[in-house]
Amino acid sequence: MEQQDIRQQIKQNAIMDILNEPSTYNKVMKFQSYKSILGDCKIYLFDEEMSNIDDSFKNYKIGKCGIYGVSDYTKTWIIDSYHGTESRYVEIGKTIDFDLNVFTYLNKIIQGKRINDGINRLDVIEYFNYIKKNEFQCGITTALMERATKPIDLNILSEMLISFVRFDNMNYIDDNCGEINLCENDYARVKRMYDMEIGLINEKYGQFDLLCCCVMKAFLIKEKEKSISADKKIEMLIMYCLYDLSCFIEKELILLALYIMDDEKVKETFQKLNKISKIEENILNVTWDLYHIRLIEQIFLHDNMNKIERNIFSYYATADKGLTDAMNMNPLKAFVILDDYPIPFHSVGVEDICQNGDILLEIRSNVLFRKEKIKGIDFSEKKKNLQSEIHEFKIKRMN
Repeated sequence: MEQQDIRQQIKQNAIMDILNEPSTYNKVMKFQSYKSILGDCKIYLFDEEMSNIDDSFKNYKIGKCGIYGVSDYTKTWIIDSYHGTESRYVEIGKTIDFDLNVFTYLNKIIQGKRINDGINRLDVIEYFNYIKKNEFQCGITTALMERATKPIDLNILSEMLISFVRFDNMNYIDDNCGEINLCENDYARVKRMYDMEIGLINEKYGQFDLLCCCVMKAFLIKEKEKSISADKKIEMLIMYCLYDLSCFIEKELILLALYIMDDEKVKETFQKLNKISKIEENILNVTWDLYHIRLIEQIFLHDNMNKIERNIFSYYATADKGLTDAMNMNPLKAFVILDDYPIPFHSVGVEDICQNGDILLEIRSNVLFRKEKIKGIDFSEKKKNLQSEIHEFKIKRMN
C-alpha cells in the first residue's frame, strides 16, 4: 500500500472513531483530538435534536410535489477543521434541483398550458411560490441530464429553457407570468443551457450505466433464481458488483436488496419492474430514480467544497413517490467532506442486509484493487449484454 493510501486510511479510521461517539459533544471533542491528522475536513451530522436550524429548512410537500434534502436539515450540526468548540454564527444557503417532471410542470405554468391529470394547478403554483419565498437557488442539471437520454424535440427544449429563465427572474409566479419579457443577457443564458444540453445528448454516463447494470442484475437474480433464499440472492448481487463491476455502491445495494426481499418500504420505488411488457424502459426509469439520489449527494458535495464560513443545503424537487420513498428509506445520518472527497454514512448499512463474513471482509479488504480495476471497465458494453439477457427473458415470459 502506498504512503498516500496509508494516510487516507488513517484519516478514514479517525472519521469512524468520531462518528461512533454516543453524543454530538463527544464527537466534537474527539474531532478536536484528530484535527492535526484530518487536515481539510468537514462533518455534517444529521441526528442532532438540539440543532437550532429552523423549520424553513424542513422538507416540504404540497399536493404531489415535494422538496427533499439529503436528510433532515433541522437536525444538522457542523464540525470542521476551521473552527474550534466555541459557538459561532453559521451562514446557510439553499439550492434546489428540479427533476424532469417538475421542470415540465414549471414550463406548462409559464406557457399557460394544461398540466397532467391528477396534478392540481393551484398546488403547483403555490409550490413554485414557496420556492421563491424561501430563496432557493434553482437548478435543472439533473432534469437536463435525464432529458438528454430520451428522444427530444428541440423546439420544446428551447421553450422549457426560456420558461426556466423567466421563472428565475420572477419574485412571484401566477397564470400571467408568461408575459414577462427577457433581455439579451437572458437569451444568452438560454443559449448556453441549450448548447450544454446538445452536448449532453452524446455524453456517456458511466455512473448511470453502472447503476443500470446493478438494477438489471437484481431483476434477473430475483426473477430467475426462484429456488434460492433471498439472503443468497443478495449475496449473488453483492458479489456481482464486487467482482464483475469492481465497485461497492452501498446505498443502491441496500435498496436493491430490499427489492429482492419484497420489502414494503421500497414497493413504490420498484413497482415499475412488475410490468414485464415494458421492462427495458422501466429499468431505465428506476435507474434514473436511484441515480437522482446519488446526484443530489454529489451536488451537496459540490456546493460545500472549499467553503469555510458558508454552508449550502441541497434539495431535490420531485413529484415521484417512488423516488421519495427511496430517499426516505435510508437517509444520511452524516456526510463527511475529507480533502474534497465525499464519505456518506446512511442509517442502514451493508451489515443490515448481509451477514456473510467472507463477503463483508472482501468489501473492506480490496478497496484499492477495485479502484484501479474499475478504470478499465466498459459499463456501456456490460449494460448492452444485460439488456440482451433481459430482452430474452421478457420474450420467454410473455410467450
